[in-house]
Amino acid sequence: MKKDRMETPPLRKRGQLHITETIAVLFIFFVLVFFGLLFYSKYQKISLAEKQEELLGERAMETTLKTLFLPELGCSKGEAEQEDNCIDLMKLEAAQKTFSEHINDYYFGIFSYANITVQELYPDSARSWTLYDKLKTKTLEDGTVVKDWERKEPTYFVVTLRDESQGRVQYRFGYIVVEVYS
Repeated sequence: MKKDRMETPPLRKRGQLHITETIAVLFIFFVLVFFGLLFYSKYQKISLAEKQEELLGERAMETTLKTLFLPELGCSKGEAEQEDNCIDLMKLEAAQKTFSEHINDYYFGIFSYANITVQELYPDSARSWTLYDKLKTKTLEDGTVVKDWERKEPTYFVVTLRDESQGRVQYRFGYIVVEVYS
C-alpha cells in the first residue's frame, strides 16, 4: 500500500506537467492566431483603401472621356467627324442650360457626383463655364445641408475652344477640369 502512495505523487506531477505544457502550447497557438488575424485585417483594410483609390481614379478618367466625346460640346462641321479635343463655345454656352435643366433625369446617369468646368486660358483667362455640378450632400436633422464625400479626384485635360461668334472661326486654348467625388 505504501508503494502505491509513493508512486502516485510523481504520476500526478507528470500529469500536471503535461496539462501545463498543453495549456502553454494552446496559449501560444491562440496568440499566433490572434496576431495572424490582426495582420490580415490590417492588410485587408489597406488593400481596400488602395482599391477604392484606384476605382476613384478610373471613374475620374472615365468621366473625363465621356465629357470630351459628348456631341453636345464637340466641334463638328456638318456631317464631318468631330475635331479631337475641341469644344465649340456656342455649343458650350447652350449646353450649360441643357445640363442644368436635365441634371437629375439624364446627366446624373452619365456623370454621377461630379463637377465639370471648362476654363479658357488664352487669349482671355477670365472666362470659365461650369457645365455640371452635382455634389454629394446629405441633409441633417436640423435641415443643414453638408458634404457627404470623403475624397474628390480632379483630372485636367487640355482642349481647344472654337469660337465662331464674330463671323469667323477663332481658336482659343483652355482646359477642362473634371472632379469626381467618392
